[in-house]
Amino acid sequence: MPDTPLDLAHLRAFHAVVQAGGFSAAARRLHRTQSAVSHAVRKLETSAKVRLLDRRGREVRLTEAGRRLLSACDLAFATLDAAQEELGQERGRAEGRIRVGATVEFGCSVLMRHIQPFLAAHPGLEMDFHLGHDLLTPLLREEVDLAIDCHDHARADLERTPLFRESYMVACSPGYLASHAIREPEDLARCTVLSLDKAGAWWERFLARFPRTRRPAFGRVVAIDHIRALITAAASGMGVLLAPSYSLQEELARGELVPLFPSIRPHEDRFALYQKTARARLAKHRLLKAYLEALNPAELGA
Repeated sequence: MPDTPLDLAHLRAFHAVVQAGGFSAAARRLHRTQSAVSHAVRKLETSAKVRLLDRRGREVRLTEAGRRLLSACDLAFATLDAAQEELGQERGRAEGRIRVGATVEFGCSVLMRHIQPFLAAHPGLEMDFHLGHDLLTPLLREEVDLAIDCHDHARADLERTPLFRESYMVACSPGYLASHAIREPEDLARCTVLSLDKAGAWWERFLARFPRTRRPAFGRVVAIDHIRALITAAASGMGVLLAPSYSLQEELARGELVPLFPSIRPHEDRFALYQKTARARLAKHRLLKAYLEALNPAELGA
């Protein structure tokens, strides 16, 4: 007796469960009930005659057979999406939706200021944005289609396109500078250092410029886990901060912050565009990739 063909709707349900991390999240994504999604996956396993998921309470894990099928689904659904795009292109324009992830400060200070020309040039495209610190998880779960990130994600299933360099600056308010007489990095021992983390790992970009035996010591470290709040705190005179240079342009222009140690250049980060390799051929992805590669944001000193 020939094998039963695998049902496309069942495959979509299986794919959604894996990408969303569970049946409840997959049901919300597919706008179906959890029981309907669970039933679809069971039917798929019956048709395939193999277990695809290990269910442990609310946690689901792929079996080896499930991993192989997931890879096939990624390719198949990307091919179907590309075919749908080609049909749209016959109408003379790119169409569809792109979900873009970006780091919070880059998204606020750079991306939102430069994305409108792309949207105006492609009125058939819709774009939604997710700003956050962890962009890899939503990218792998297909909650975003592309991610602009300064963290390195070396994975075989992701395509990486280098974009912009991100330089950093040490700064404080003019009043704080005057009251603490900051002239050399060693003076930071008398200062309150503002950092995204209590351990001061955020400052490693600056400290790495010094030999370990000569690294400046910090006085008090105040942790503030949001870059915009960090900048506001520094501008109000709470202490010294390290932040991406583009994030500080308005405060510098208004005289609320002044740069420190201009001869010392903290290590730079490099923004890159990440997307699943299987989906990199989509026309709308290629259009956005080309636009970002050609972009020279003044905020980044380009």
